[in-house]
Amino acid sequence: MIKKGNRPQQIKEQLEQVLRPQDADAKISVKQTSLGWLYLHIITSSFEGKSDIEREEQIDAALEKLNLRVGGFPFANFMLHTPQEASEYKPMQAIEIPLWSEVLMAPDPDIPAPLDKHTESKSPLIITFYSFKGGVGRSTALAFVANILATREYRVVMIDFDLAAPGLSVMFPANALAPDKYGVVDYLYQRFLDQDENRPNITECTRRIETPTDGELYLIPAGEYNEDEEGYVHRSADLGMHPLYQLNNNPIHQLFNDIKTSLKPDIILLDASTGFTEVGAVALLDQADLGILCFSPATEQSFAGLKWVVKAAKMQRSYRGIPDLRFLLTPMPAVAAIQQQVWIARASEWIANNWEIPPSVTIDELYYQVPYNPHITTLASLASDMPPGILEAYIPLADAITARVPKKCPPISKLADQRVEEV
Repeated sequence: MIKKGNRPQQIKEQLEQVLRPQDADAKISVKQTSLGWLYLHIITSSFEGKSDIEREEQIDAALEKLNLRVGGFPFANFMLHTPQEASEYKPMQAIEIPLWSEVLMAPDPDIPAPLDKHTESKSPLIITFYSFKGGVGRSTALAFVANILATREYRVVMIDFDLAAPGLSVMFPANALAPDKYGVVDYLYQRFLDQDENRPNITECTRRIETPTDGELYLIPAGEYNEDEEGYVHRSADLGMHPLYQLNNNPIHQLFNDIKTSLKPDIILLDASTGFTEVGAVALLDQADLGILCFSPATEQSFAGLKWVVKAAKMQRSYRGIPDLRFLLTPMPAVAAIQQQVWIARASEWIANNWEIPPSVTIDELYYQVPYNPHITTLASLASDMPPGILEAYIPLADAITARVPKKCPPISKLADQRVEEV
C-alpha cells in the first residue's frame, strides 16, 4: 500500500519501471487534483494494435503491485494513447464550466499561468466580493468601496450577483432607482428562454445612483421580488449555471459584454452569494480579475470553509492567471490590542500557507482590516454623505483597486438619454 502523499510519484515510477523496457520513449503523466483524485495520461508504442480494453488491462497489470486499477479510486480519468494518437489529441486548456466541483477536480495545467500576470493594469477591472459565511459585512464593504471609487471620478458599476439573497438594492434610497423593475435574473432568464431576444436590454436593468461627487455610480440589482407565477422566486429557481454555460451564446458572458459596451465602466464590483453556490462560483472563478474574500479571523469556521474556496481560486488562476485574491478581515471586534494581534497573526499565517504569493507581493499587502462599527447599521442611505470615520477603514482596499486601473473613461450619456434614443 502506498502513502497518499506519494501517490503521483510512486505511480509514475512504477509505470516507468514496467513500460520503459518495452518502449524507452514512453511518457507517463500523473496529475493530482485539489481533492486528491488523479489524472493519468500514458503515451507508448506498446499500445499499438491493442484495443482500449487490452490497454487498460496492460496498465492494470503494471499497477497490481500498488493494488490499484485505472478504472477505480483514485483515478478520476485516464488516457492511453499511441504516439500517433497523442499527436492528434488536443488537451483541454481551460476549465469549461467554472463551478466549484469542476475546478477542484481539474488536473494541474501543463503550463501554469505566470503568477504576476494579474499586476497588469486593466479596464474595466472586475472585482468580486465573496464570503463563505454571511454576516461579515460583504455587501456593505462593496458599497463603501464603490462610494470611495466614485469620489475619485471613476465610473463604477455594482452588480448584485447574490441571486438567492439580494441586498445591494436596499442599501440605496428608492428615489435613486429608475422605475424599471428588471435586474440580473430577468436578463439571464429571458436569454435562457430565447437567445435571440434582447429584452430586457441592459439599460433597462441599470440604475444610476446619484452621488455628490464627479464620479458615476450604477447599480444592476438582482431583480424585483414578487410572488406571481412569473415572479423573481420562480425565475431564479429555474436558472442553473450548467445550462447557461452549455448554450452557444452564454447569457452570463453576454451580460458582462453588454455592461462593458453600454456603460464603459472603469470598475465592475460583483456582490457574490455565500457558500458553495453555483452563482457564487461563477462570480469568483469565471468573471473576477480580483477576488476580495471577506471573513472574520476570530472564528475557526471561517478558515475551514475558506480553505476550499482558496484552493479553487488557486487552481483557476493556474489555468487563466486570474483571479488574484485579497482578504478583508471584517468585522474585527473591539477587543484588547493583544487579542487583535493574535487574530491578525493567525490570519496572516493562514493566508501565507494557503495562497501562493507572487514574488512581487508581500504578505502584508494581501489583507486589510475593518473594525466593527455600530454606526453602520444606523445609516439611512449609502448614496449620501457618510459620517466621519465610516469610510476610512476601506480606503486602503480602494487604493489597491485604483492602482490596477490604467485610466478613467471619458464621459458618456446618461441612461435616460440612451433609453430615449432606443425608443
